[in-house]
Amino acid sequence: MSAIAAQRPSIAPAEGAGVWRRDDVREADWLLPFPADALAEIDRLVESLRRNPIDTIALDRHDYALNACEAFMATVRNTLDGRVGFAILDRLPVDRFSKEELTKIYWLLSGMIARPVAQSFDGRLLYDVRDTGARIDTRVRGDLTRQELSWHTDYGFNHPPPTIGLLVLRTAQAGGVSRVASMLTAHNVLLERDPELLARLYQPFWWNRQGEHAEGDAVAHHYPIFARDGDQIRARYIKWLLYKGYELMGETFDTLGQRALETMFDVMGEPAHHIPFDLAPGQIQYVNNFRLAHCRTEYEDAGGEDDKRHLVRIFLRDAGRRSFMG
Repeated sequence: MSAIAAQRPSIAPAEGAGVWRRDDVREADWLLPFPADALAEIDRLVESLRRNPIDTIALDRHDYALNACEAFMATVRNTLDGRVGFAILDRLPVDRFSKEELTKIYWLLSGMIARPVAQSFDGRLLYDVRDTGARIDTRVRGDLTRQELSWHTDYGFNHPPPTIGLLVLRTAQAGGVSRVASMLTAHNVLLERDPELLARLYQPFWWNRQGEHAEGDAVAHHYPIFARDGDQIRARYIKWLLYKGYELMGETFDTLGQRALETMFDVMGEPAHHIPFDLAPGQIQYVNNFRLAHCRTEYEDAGGEDDKRHLVRIFLRDAGRRSFMG
């Protein structure tokens, strides 16, 4: 702990894209309606796919006339890279398309942002987010439960993707409210309130890898919450994986590190620092996974299996290999 406490770098505030407070952002900044010409292209796309079926992950956007969709998704990409850092596309007509067709549309649109990559060690490129009846544990991920998911980024324990996508096929009967918060704003708040805590977040923590690794590989990785990448700050966060990481490594979790994690959690939870919203069937959410944390309240499903909340997740990354380890 003395080595950690001794390292007190001069930390500059985060600036520019990704720094915002709730009152800085309008709904129109992140809720992006599909243009009519893009929806017309999607109608023609689905007609073509009905006549000439192909597996979803084999689809190539260059094989179809999707110029209006390409232009719209360039706007989405700019929104993700710009000040706000997240976008909700509103919305695909779920009454006219099957789940499989909606997923194919989603795959093609997502590929216009960046290349889809594996989001689990077994190499899955598309991942169903729905309740399986399990409970969160060392090897059970929260997206397979209906439990509350507190503030987190996706896959901070490994090689996180810059962009996360979610296609909404069905919503819950009750609950499941989403929120996003700027981790860069939390960074600056901590710099103002307690620079010592922020300095600790620039030092590494043990992250539980949730069993997403080859047999015999390390069960935990060592990463900081904040790291400089040129003139940019990248962030990763999910506090329960860190507590479990120290437990797995048999190490004592330093008090300063715990205080820093908990304080950052509380800052993101302050109403001024996050945006809540409900998702609707047919909407697509994209989030900048290097700048924003997200969370979800616990939810309740309707009775039947076909009535359960169901989202489809995708990871997008331009650089590196498509495998889970990058």
